[in-house]
Amino acid sequence: MGVQMVDLRRHPRINVSWPVTVESGDRVFQAQTVNLSRAGVKVHRAEPLEVGDLAQLHLHPPEGRPLDLETMVWRVDGDGPVCFFIGVHGDGL
Repeated sequence: MGVQMVDLRRHPRINVSWPVTVESGDRVFQAQTVNLSRAGVKVHRAEPLEVGDLAQLHLHPPEGRPLDLETMVWRVDGDGPVCFFIGVHGDGL
C-alpha cells in the first residue's frame, strides 16, 4: 500500500523549462526554470544562490513577451533555488 502525499501549496505549480537570465548582485548567468506558480518560480541552478538573496529574473517563455521579475530566494532545494515574486500579482503573469 503506497503513501499518497497531499500538496498543501496555496498556488499550484506547472512544470515549465524556459530559459531564464538571472541577475543577483554582480553575477549574471543563464539557467532554466523547473516550475512556475502565481507566487514564484524554481530555477535549475547554474550558480549558487542563498536563502534571502535578491535576484532579477528575465524569463523567456516560448510564446508571448519576456517577463522581468524581482524575486527573493525562499529556499534552496537539491535541484535549485525556489524564488518568490516581489511586487508581482498572479494576474500579471
